[in-house]
Amino acid sequence: MLSRCYPLRVWCVCCLGYAFLLFQEESSVQALIEACMEEDGKLYLCVSSPTIKDKPVQIRPWNLSDSDFVMDGSQALDPRKTIFVGGVPRPLRAVELAMIMDRLYGGVCYAGIDTDPELKYPKGAGRVAFSNQQSYIAAISARFVQLQHGDIDKRV
Repeated sequence: MLSRCYPLRVWCVCCLGYAFLLFQEESSVQALIEACMEEDGKLYLCVSSPTIKDKPVQIRPWNLSDSDFVMDGSQALDPRKTIFVGGVPRPLRAVELAMIMDRLYGGVCYAGIDTDPELKYPKGAGRVAFSNQQSYIAAISARFVQLQHGDIDKRV
């Protein structure tokens, strides 16, 4: 039985590292999520060690379906109108990247989040394909874009 540990903010002052958990079954991921507590839209699981009891650890599950988003299926993807976006916050989903880029430059037909082939977790990079040359040129001419996701605000 998981004991609830509060307050979270006392323990979550700094991040000392991270780990990836790979599950064979989706039901195991669901069980992990159900064992978590939620605060400010974030999931936490209390973990104990020989030196620390009930330390809240943030859990960031990734839905594989969030890696790709087709905004306009009628448009053929043209690799000559596709840009690379580095420094993408790991929790950002493809649909969110597509919406940000479409709001700024228009003409987005596809967005993808690059994932590690073994871990299937975001690498922190993505791709955006545009349906027209004007939007593509506007995006590459800007060179940088401000990506906001929750409490993350990055210029990439």
